[in-house]
Amino acid sequence: MKKRLLGVLLTISVIAGALAGCGGNKNQASSTAATGEGGLKVLRNAVMTGQLDQYATEVGLWQGIFKKHGIDLKTNEFVAGINTIDAIVNGQADVGMMADYAAVNRIGNTQDNTDLRIFSELSGGGIRSGGLYVPEKYAKDLKSLDGSEGFVTHTGTVSDYYAARIIEYIGLDYNKQKLLNADSTQTQLALVKNNQASAIFAVGSQAKYVEEYGWKLVATVDELKITTGAYYLAKEGYIKENKQLLADYLTAIAESVKYIDEHFDESAKYLADKLGVKEEDFKLQWKGYELRSGFSEDAAKHLEEIEKWAFGAGRFKKDYNIRDFINTEAIEIAFPDKVTLKK
Repeated sequence: MKKRLLGVLLTISVIAGALAGCGGNKNQASSTAATGEGGLKVLRNAVMTGQLDQYATEVGLWQGIFKKHGIDLKTNEFVAGINTIDAIVNGQADVGMMADYAAVNRIGNTQDNTDLRIFSELSGGGIRSGGLYVPEKYAKDLKSLDGSEGFVTHTGTVSDYYAARIIEYIGLDYNKQKLLNADSTQTQLALVKNNQASAIFAVGSQAKYVEEYGWKLVATVDELKITTGAYYLAKEGYIKENKQLLADYLTAIAESVKYIDEHFDESAKYLADKLGVKEEDFKLQWKGYELRSGFSEDAAKHLEEIEKWAFGAGRFKKDYNIRDFINTEAIEIAFPDKVTLKK
């Protein structure tokens, strides 16, 4: 195999451990949520740095939305979905978010020894902007990317899926391409700025910076036929013992999303002060995705398509049915009219 994977930062061992490690032992005892101050139910949420779930969570805490729904929300911040799910597996968190490919890949690699379940959508239905960006010298002939500086990815995350689909779209041999493993948006942008890469999939505020560095958009998300979604995961036992708490949590998240949509400038300013994210960057990122509650049949089919692709691409050894790892008990309480998943 001629593909060469370049580790940009010293987190490769952590990422590799996340991919190969336990997915959540079936035999572990389930946990009932603790009761905190004022009778509120404690829920430990692992959020992703600079992602939609963090924004909705911070605004919900700011506006007292979680407390209104009886939740004492505790948050821990992680760089990627693989890390939020590690936190669940290791008992540091109760719920976390993961992108579609990362969830499918994680479950696929631990399917015989995991009690992780996908219990709700957070976003889905397609990315509204961005796509494949390359330096100007490659813009008129994408085939010239063959054996070039490298395709930016983040091993174990949805970026792996994007890179593979882009290589497939161009018509190159995946096994002959260089993949540049960057473990954060900042590292990815540094590769672009310093011309140490030749292709990147970027959306929202990241796409804005890539364009500022002189890279060209050569294929939109529609042309690449790339759609993505984000999903909440928890352990099966936790879901069964805390259905109402998770339903209240999902209701609060939806209310937080609505608040941001209705108070966009105010929310952007708050998040800039609280998290240090630039207001314009937040706005571009927030507008770049479609957020929705529930669990649709289309979402399940989307996960199935990714599972079939990932299995065929050798991402895990055994084919499986992703529907076996979906539990809609909590979302059916919160938004019964938005659950169209076929059992």
